[in-house]
Amino acid sequence: MPLTKEHLSPLFLLLPLISLSSLISGFSQDSSESNDTSLPPQSLDSVIKAGGNLWKTNLPFFATRFESHGFKWMSSDRKALRSVYPNLQMFKESVGETVVRSKKGKIYRVDISIYNRGDRGSIGTYDFNDMAERWQKHITKITKTKPEPQSKAKDSAVNLERVLWYTNSSAILLETSKTGGMAQFMRLRLAPKPKGAFYLGNNKGTIQKTVSRSDLKRNVKTTSLGDVAIQGIPMVDQGPKGYCAVASAERVFRYYGLETDQHEMAELARTTAGRGTTPSLMYDALKKASLGANLRVFSIIEWDAKKFFDTIKAYNRLAKKEHLPLAVENWRMLQSLEQIYTALDPEAYKRHKAKRGNYFKSFNTQVELNIDAGIPLFWGIRLGMYPEPEIPQAAGGHMRLIIGYNRKEKSIIYSDSWGPGHESKRMPADQAFAITNGLFIIKPSR
Repeated sequence: MPLTKEHLSPLFLLLPLISLSSLISGFSQDSSESNDTSLPPQSLDSVIKAGGNLWKTNLPFFATRFESHGFKWMSSDRKALRSVYPNLQMFKESVGETVVRSKKGKIYRVDISIYNRGDRGSIGTYDFNDMAERWQKHITKITKTKPEPQSKAKDSAVNLERVLWYTNSSAILLETSKTGGMAQFMRLRLAPKPKGAFYLGNNKGTIQKTVSRSDLKRNVKTTSLGDVAIQGIPMVDQGPKGYCAVASAERVFRYYGLETDQHEMAELARTTAGRGTTPSLMYDALKKASLGANLRVFSIIEWDAKKFFDTIKAYNRLAKKEHLPLAVENWRMLQSLEQIYTALDPEAYKRHKAKRGNYFKSFNTQVELNIDAGIPLFWGIRLGMYPEPEIPQAAGGHMRLIIGYNRKEKSIIYSDSWGPGHESKRMPADQAFAITNGLFIIKPSR
């Protein structure tokens, strides 16, 4: 049955009295992204000055040439580079996250975040408009080309203004977005001409290449060790902010061929950097983003307050027999969800939840069915119950993707939106089920 707002809500919220961030904020602290602007400035001017030579450049060469600019591989497949160097500049103006993507080793796309409220906080409309005017002048001057008339993006689900320049070799697109008078983001995109002009303009609501269910099955690979996993899901790094849900959504949409990014998704879902995404707004965002893309949202596991507290009561009966600490059963007595999770004995809770009804069996079945079909699963979880080395978030709510399973070793394979090193990890299936708060998918309708 298609997911409704009411169905999706339990994936993120417990009760009105409990903080949203306590269940699925996705907030993390990533020490790799420093705000130290005392570092020497590094300019990206040569990227736009390179013209057509940029599209002939091998990405590994670019990585070496711009190593001082903070560029690092986004994933182990080395198809994209990302920089969040604190003093990165273009035209002596500060810029943020910059991503360089490749196809067959050659650069075909550069995305530069000039401003987004998730990383830089709110700015006034006057300053935002002034920034946009300055950037238009910078690009016009360096390209010696007049832009096309400014236009609204008709194929975008957000309020997007576009200014497009055509040079002999490139298409250059400056995009700005405001909602209710509030500045959301400003970005610069570069791609080869002539294909780039179409590619850059196709941001939301239109699939680049129609993805069918049969296409997705080809992405599933099986190893001799029993791993069954989806290949080719792009990596997105959410950075040190509560964007796990929208970053996961960007990854799945890109996997299906839909051009979008986490900042657009954050605007649609009204995500905040520290508190993450509210449930009903996330549903609306997914619906808008997939508009015209033949994608549908389905619920597999819905978080339900009554069922949760029934589980806790049943766990407490087990805990009494084993002389373990008891968890709070009455939600009226809760300050936050931490009171329950910190009281649980992880091993006892895992055993109890796995044996309760047929839910664990259903979890494994749904994971296998969707992975076999090439469909990644959005996985709402609770971090902190079991050790997970080298992750930037120690506890609290989080969303990640299930991308595979291994029936022999009874494990699931998953991926976090935290950049390289987080593409493919594994966890015992019973442990994974114990931390699950919700599970849903987005898949092609045909």
